[in-house]
Amino acid sequence: MTAISREHLTILEKVLEDGYVQHLPPLLDNSKPPDEQKKKNQSRAFGAFALQCICDISKENAAISVVDDFDDLGLDVIYYHESAQVLYFVQAKLKIREEFRENEALAFCRGIRKLIGEDFAGFNEHVQKRRAEIEDALENCSEIKLVIAHIGPGVSSHATQAINDFICKEEHGEMRLARNFVNFDGARVVTEMQLLRANPQVDVKLSLEGLSKVNAPRETYWGLVELKALAELHTKYHAALYEKNIRTFLGLRSEVNASIQETLASSPEEFFYRNNGITALCKQILPKGQKDGRRILDLRGLSIINGAQTIASTAAFLESENPHDISEAKVLLTLIVDSGEGGFGKSVTRSRNHQNTVSFSNFAALDAQQERLRRELSLLGVYYMYKHGKVGMEQGSDRISIEEASHALAMRQSDPRYVVWVKKEPSQLLNIESDYYRSLFSTDLTAFQLINSVRLYRYVCNRLNAEENRAVGQERLIYKHGKYALAWILAKRLNTAIDLPRLLETAGLEEALSVPFDELRQRLSDSVRVTLQLSEKKDYLKGPRAFFCSQTDVIPLLQNVMLSYFGLIDDDVAKMHLVQSLTIDQYSAKLFSYLISRAPQIGITA
Repeated sequence: MTAISREHLTILEKVLEDGYVQHLPPLLDNSKPPDEQKKKNQSRAFGAFALQCICDISKENAAISVVDDFDDLGLDVIYYHESAQVLYFVQAKLKIREEFRENEALAFCRGIRKLIGEDFAGFNEHVQKRRAEIEDALENCSEIKLVIAHIGPGVSSHATQAINDFICKEEHGEMRLARNFVNFDGARVVTEMQLLRANPQVDVKLSLEGLSKVNAPRETYWGLVELKALAELHTKYHAALYEKNIRTFLGLRSEVNASIQETLASSPEEFFYRNNGITALCKQILPKGQKDGRRILDLRGLSIINGAQTIASTAAFLESENPHDISEAKVLLTLIVDSGEGGFGKSVTRSRNHQNTVSFSNFAALDAQQERLRRELSLLGVYYMYKHGKVGMEQGSDRISIEEASHALAMRQSDPRYVVWVKKEPSQLLNIESDYYRSLFSTDLTAFQLINSVRLYRYVCNRLNAEENRAVGQERLIYKHGKYALAWILAKRLNTAIDLPRLLETAGLEEALSVPFDELRQRLSDSVRVTLQLSEKKDYLKGPRAFFCSQTDVIPLLQNVMLSYFGLIDDDVAKMHLVQSLTIDQYSAKLFSYLISRAPQIGITA
């Protein structure tokens, strides 16, 4: 068992601050320094977070159940789940470097023993105020569960033994103690945080006309469904209805969607003949009774994987000022049972999506890493758009598209060829079968790294756009086409800052990068101009655009600019790698790796 990462700890602290701290009982001693009080409240809120996740209750109810404070005698949260008749005692530890230790387990058990014996002496005011409530819970509960919530390396073996000994010993006379304590560990914490931003499961009932079914190789149903019924699901569930699709709604201006609306307005009874139908995956399909000659199906975990444009266009049509009656509009609905295991769902989604033009970035939506990143960025207040479409698009928040993310992450790669690849064929970066994509969107990529990379990339683009507007002639074209080269080099000086589990702010970037940016811009521009002048003397004319699309030109440029910009012209190791690189056809990975390792790091003020 391992502790959660620093990045996940920072996200957790934000979740606790934003959702739980304000609902906690006030600290009994508020004379401590503000930083100390903040840390204490985050620790208290962690117990509430664990309780909410375990019991599926509101944040408010979880927070007011916290008794963690001075003189809590080892108990952080006390909660009686009345409907389940379970009394919960929670001990929480918000430290990533420490195990839950034996002394903490013993204190926890002593506190529980006192309450079981209805001995409230020594407990703090939070417990005393709830004495009658706790006594009633002890009287009425059918089970008592102990919860250890932690984010560190685990529960030590001695702590585990201490808790198990307490549970199994009969000297306290309490037979309702659950035989195993709940180990709410770091892995569970990360999972629960991501679930906070997960789309809800869609469980609905639909009536199908002319229902047919096959059981093998996949349990599948198909029949006619009223289009209006599907449009109503869109209105109710929005993005959740398309959880497993590669995109949502492309908008009314696409040719396909315009055709859908035209048919609905002029001849809804012919819609079935003009539409390819809808395909959906379900975790479970339960056939029910019949009504008006139609079979009712209870669908669990419904997700439209093909036909989002049809459904969303219909919903938009019904929401227009003068909607027509579309009760006669029907569509063929195919429902396939898919447990989610294996790659069947992704495979059929890929195969079924060809009504509108499909790009590599569409299929990137099938990568589970993209949904992980969306949830983690959302917890940091950033909306990540990895599915094309307008459904579920949040307003007023910081947004990052998957295309922008791929460009920004390419600037962080150690391979200098990315500078040319992103210039010539940026769509290839989002081909999920390619090495490019796997390098950019690895399982190790954190939300902080993605956001910080994009913010640096935006800074470079904005600065170069301003320089381009002021410049003329060849210099203007160098700024226009050379942004990836400049961003790639500058990113090497911010490797440390980008990797830290904190977000880079615009003001901090502007303050720290103003001079380094200008210095790099000038070096890059001068080097390109010299190279282009030499090509003119050889009667080999080449402009800035062609220059930055050529690995033959770009790699030596990056190499020379890095040597001077990083102050490594006289570096002996760099000279050695430079000599060795002369015998290599493409580029020297060792040379660039060394140059990157020696890049002077720029600190960014928080």
